[in-house]
Amino acid sequence: MLTSRQKLILKAIIEAYVKDAEPVGSKYLTHLPFLDFSSATLRYDMAALEDLGYLEKTHTSSGRIPSELGYRYYVEHLVTRDEDVQESYPLIDEIFFKNKMAREKAIEEAISLLSNLTNYTAMAIGPNAQKNLIKRIDFIPITDLEAVILIVTDQGHVQHQHIHVPEDRRIDDVKKVIKTLDDLLRDRSISEANQILKNTLAKKEIDSFMEYQNQIIESFINAFSRFSEDNFYLSGMTNIFTQPEFHNVKRIKSFVDMLDRRDLLKLIGDGDSLSIKFASDLHMIPMENCTVISIPYRISESEHGTIAVVGPTRMEYNKVIPLIEYIAVNLAKLYKK
Repeated sequence: MLTSRQKLILKAIIEAYVKDAEPVGSKYLTHLPFLDFSSATLRYDMAALEDLGYLEKTHTSSGRIPSELGYRYYVEHLVTRDEDVQESYPLIDEIFFKNKMAREKAIEEAISLLSNLTNYTAMAIGPNAQKNLIKRIDFIPITDLEAVILIVTDQGHVQHQHIHVPEDRRIDDVKKVIKTLDDLLRDRSISEANQILKNTLAKKEIDSFMEYQNQIIESFINAFSRFSEDNFYLSGMTNIFTQPEFHNVKRIKSFVDMLDRRDLLKLIGDGDSLSIKFASDLHMIPMENCTVISIPYRISESEHGTIAVVGPTRMEYNKVIPLIEYIAVNLAKLYKK
């Protein structure tokens, strides 16, 4: 159990280290108005915090730096939200006001702004449509040999798929097949539709209409797969490389490769509230000295997305947390309009 003085000292050291990336000594702390204690007292408590695992001593300085345990205690008990962040809220409001009817554009611009305001890497996962219900499948001929199929869900999402008709077939044959699929899949969820199309019963129903039914089925499976994929937005991939922790070329390459593979998506918090994950939670070499802050935004009981910020463990938590919370609230409102 930390004393009130030890909490103040730990908070002061972390916030000073976040700002300058330099070890903090007792001399610096004596100049802080809320730490009106002698150098000896401060050194004693700093040594105690080190013994408890909240601080670490570097080999090149007599000062201390926070450990992961220290950061974890800080975000759980000591961090306060920076009120100056509210000055950025009108910029966020403007994005959502001008993009009321363009949700994807709003997410993209909000993530870009979040990255610029924090100078870290920001990302978002859009809502997953697997549980959406198919309301109709429309067939739109373009030429005698080509058509577009529109798949519309109960949430207003639309997916299109091009169909090419063999020269020895009539486009009316294709239209009959699509009508069969519409009857078969209407009011089914996207995930159910995928299973139905892979089911031999569905193939048999189509078989009487066309010899190339497999092509049709595969086209629909591809369309439904795109529905199922999470919409992914990324901004400021290189921002993190300006931090002193990321000057190693191999680490930079590993980090970029990880983002390209979207491995980080597996590590973003999937709970109902703000999640802060440190290196020991992430178990990935490129994420050493890194933290991921994420928060969900809920659209309905079955749909939700997530926004996240990736930065050094030495992150401005008091700035990032209120920004990410504010954007999440606005994203949820945007989808409910």
